[in-house]
Amino acid sequence: MGKLINYDVWHTRYYQGATFAGDFEMPVIEGTDSVPECLVRFSDSKSSRSDDPGAWVVPYEHDLKQNCMWRDAFRYEPGLLEHPGIVSWDFSMYRNMPFGLQFWNCFRGRLLGSLHERLGGICIPNIRPTDARSYCYAFDGLPTEATIAMGTAGNLRYPDDAAFYAAYVGETVKRLRPKNIVVYGDAPESIFRAALEAGVNVVAFPTKTKLVHTCKEVA
Repeated sequence: MGKLINYDVWHTRYYQGATFAGDFEMPVIEGTDSVPECLVRFSDSKSSRSDDPGAWVVPYEHDLKQNCMWRDAFRYEPGLLEHPGIVSWDFSMYRNMPFGLQFWNCFRGRLLGSLHERLGGICIPNIRPTDARSYCYAFDGLPTEATIAMGTAGNLRYPDDAAFYAAYVGETVKRLRPKNIVVYGDAPESIFRAALEAGVNVVAFPTKTKLVHTCKEVA
C-alpha cells in the first residue's frame, strides 16, 4: 500500500473479513483453550536479543509501546505469527476515562486480536478490568469455556482497584465460564476467588520487572 496507508485514517485494512457481535459490534475473537508455557512482551519480541520464539507474545506494557502496532499492524504481524500465539492488545481503560474512550481502547485491542486470527495466528483474548459500565460490551465476541488473559501489574495497589478487579473476575467467570485464566502478574486468591471456586485453572506468570528484581536478589 505504500504511502496510501497514510490515507487509511480509519484503519479499514484491519476490518476485512472480521465479524462482530453484540449491540456495540465488538470484534469476534475465536480464541483457544491452550495455555502458554512462557510469555514475552511485545516490545521484547521485536528484538532478536530479547525475543523468545517459543513464547506467546503479550501486550502488558505502556500504551506507547503498543501504539506502533495500531499504526501499522501488518508490519509486525509476520514476526508475531512466528510465535505460538498472542494475547490480544491491552490499551488502557481507566475507570475515570469517558465511556467512549474506554470502549474505543477495548474495541481496537480486540480488532487487532481478531486480525491476528484472520492471518492464521492463535489469540487468547485479553480482558482489561475497569468499571461496571463496560459490562455492556466487554464480553461480547469472546469465546466461552476457553482461555482468557488478564494483567494485574499495577492494578491491585489500592483497595478500590482491587475490589473492582475482583468484581470483574467474578463477572468474567459468570459470563464466559473460562477453562483457564492466564494472568500476567500476581494472582492473589482474594482477587481470583470466584474463578478458583468455579474450578477455573488460574495460571500466573511473573512480570519481567519482577523477574529482574528476583534475579538481583538471588545474585
